[in-house]
Amino acid sequence: MGIYLRLTITDTLGTRVGGHHSFSPHARVTRTFWYRVPGEWVAGGVLCPRRRDQLVDRLYEPGWRDGGPGGSAYVILDLQDKVLSAEEVLGRPWLGDRAGFFVCAEDGSLREVVPAEL
Repeated sequence: MGIYLRLTITDTLGTRVGGHHSFSPHARVTRTFWYRVPGEWVAGGVLCPRRRDQLVDRLYEPGWRDGGPGGSAYVILDLQDKVLSAEEVLGRPWLGDRAGFFVCAEDGSLREVVPAEL
């Protein structure tokens, strides 16, 4: 069956100015992603930090932390993950959401799915 989780990211796009990334916190976007992942991705009811980083890295282009060719880089302003309880999973809260939906295969790869497949 797997573990279900919700990842919510608020980010903005920054540009390099004087060697540093400058950004406006007012030009931010919040997006939600739902996942079904293997149980070993969670410890003590919390998503393992290494796995959270893996999910974030997959959402952005490779090397996103270093900036793109034009010097732009995403800046994450807020990142929240929530592992759903068994009771929450029964309610299938992702069905009413406009978000990204992913299932993790046994080899660790993520496949985007429609909400009903989660």
